[in-house]
Amino acid sequence: MKPFSAQPLWARILGATLAALALLAGGVAFEYQGLAPDEVGKTALAKQFEAAPRSWLDHPQDASELERTLAGGDVAAVGIDGPRVLVTTRGGERFSTELVSGREGLVTRLEALSAEQAFALTRVSIDARTSGEKLMASTATVLERMVSVFTVAALVLLGIYLVRQGNLGGGGAAKLAERPTTNFADVIGASDAKHALQQVTAYLRDPARYLALGARPPRGVLLEGPPGTGKTLLARALAGECKANFIAVDGSHFSSMFYGQGVSKVRELFATARRHAPCIVFIDEFDGIGKRATGARVQGGASEENRIINRLLVEMDGFSAAENVVVIGATNHVGNVDDALRRPGRFDLVARVQLPTVHDRRALFELCLGRVKAEPGHIDAEALARASSGLSHADITNVVNRATVLAAETDSAAVTQGHIHRALESHQLGGEVSSMRSLITEAHRERIAIHEAGHALVAHALRAGRVERISIEPRGQALGVTFVTREDEVPLYGERELHARLGMLLGGREAELMNFGNTTSGASDDLKRASELAIEMVSAMGFSREFGLLSLQGVPETLIGPHIQERVLAEARAMLDAAQRACRETLERHRLVLEALAASLLRDETVSGALLAELLPITDPSLEAANDAAMLHVAMQAAGDPA
Repeated sequence: MKPFSAQPLWARILGATLAALALLAGGVAFEYQGLAPDEVGKTALAKQFEAAPRSWLDHPQDASELERTLAGGDVAAVGIDGPRVLVTTRGGERFSTELVSGREGLVTRLEALSAEQAFALTRVSIDARTSGEKLMASTATVLERMVSVFTVAALVLLGIYLVRQGNLGGGGAAKLAERPTTNFADVIGASDAKHALQQVTAYLRDPARYLALGARPPRGVLLEGPPGTGKTLLARALAGECKANFIAVDGSHFSSMFYGQGVSKVRELFATARRHAPCIVFIDEFDGIGKRATGARVQGGASEENRIINRLLVEMDGFSAAENVVVIGATNHVGNVDDALRRPGRFDLVARVQLPTVHDRRALFELCLGRVKAEPGHIDAEALARASSGLSHADITNVVNRATVLAAETDSAAVTQGHIHRALESHQLGGEVSSMRSLITEAHRERIAIHEAGHALVAHALRAGRVERISIEPRGQALGVTFVTREDEVPLYGERELHARLGMLLGGREAELMNFGNTTSGASDDLKRASELAIEMVSAMGFSREFGLLSLQGVPETLIGPHIQERVLAEARAMLDAAQRACRETLERHRLVLEALAASLLRDETVSGALLAELLPITDPSLEAANDAAMLHVAMQAAGDPA
């Protein structure tokens, strides 16, 4: 027979309902049985009255009738229950009556008449309710008792739950994890943060060496960085490197529905850490603790936050040099952490966790792909790393998982490069292929293909970056996309590269003009980005003939009048016009390549890898010289040289 928990939901509900009804019925029966008169110490006459009182109660008479019966000596037996009197006549007639006045005098009189007229007299206890009324009363009593029992049980269970959740009683003990086996070698990237944490590692491994020199041990480290960059894993790796215990909580751990319990949680957390030293206390989302409120009227939750932070400050100040307890706080918003917590002596170090570099991303892709069934020897992790600039560790893990789901949905034997590119596009562009695809006509597809091919061709020819992939599948708000990556990720941009990027942004629009003689609103975002870049080059980067070394970002706004703005816009416009001419020359020179790219996109919708490299084979030195001359011409025109 299956256990009760394995039964279907309807069967469990039905069983629970029947059990409750059976319990109710048993309780009602027991209560009804308890309403029967107690026969202990009762005379036979009293038992007779109490056994069937309805035969008297159903024949009520006035008190005057009782007087007449007594006066005529026709009474055979009398039962008294308070003001109620049950009478049996010598002729066998039965009736009841209610006394109008008090019963004390009547009882004395009935005792005397009983001896004189020789009729039986006894006290009785009568329940005047009918069987139905008794049953209803029993049911109500049982239900009332059951509600009381269930209420008490619910309160007990709620108390147990609150104690186990740490909202009641001792404040909720933090669970102590086993010593992690993770170390810094298991953490990809975060080299700056690892270097900053070496001080903590060295101290916890050999504290005596530091104490002998009078060095003050580190008490806290603040890990600051974007979401998904592996701050929790880094903290676990630190504990593994130090062979220390690891306690992990988050900023909301100290919140409680009961006032004052947050302080108890702080006290208990640090007491647990001291008992298990050496110990790393990791507080994720550290900014969730909040900041202390100030002012004369601090109320409610703000007062509780103040007390929690104050207790945390006291606990960290109370570390002795030999306790070997270090607090690691992780946050994405270091500005939301209270200033008193951030000062040296509490959080001595601030380790910044950066987004992974291109080499880190390659290692992350290789690690994640090693966990799934990927197509061996056909996935270019280097290209994936270049195309995933700005992605965090968590983002890359999600992309590989999404690619695996796509492979399973298409019944593929393994995850391929195409699956990963599709997952990467979905992540970067905000969704799968949109329903707009069914509305796009062949004429629209041809225009989109020419537009994206123009971007790719100009980017490749002017060396604005490496063209990784071109797609005309509509995703999110984009009808097509061209992925172009830089050769490196150093945040330094040369003037030639920036002019090339201007040409790349204008390439789609110019390709449409060259092939169709008109353009569309699809280039609006390209024009917006190109205008922003040109204005930035003129006003802030020092690539301006008008302003020279003057950066308008350092000029007070009160000094930047309309005439300055007009000169900035005019020079940015000249820079865009020069980039447009270079873009147009490049497209005309390589028109056959543009048409081949567009045809391939119309056929396959996506072009990447070896096919893309074959379609963009511009390696002729004379062509490269011509492209360089075009870029030099752009720079000279932007600088105002008449040549």
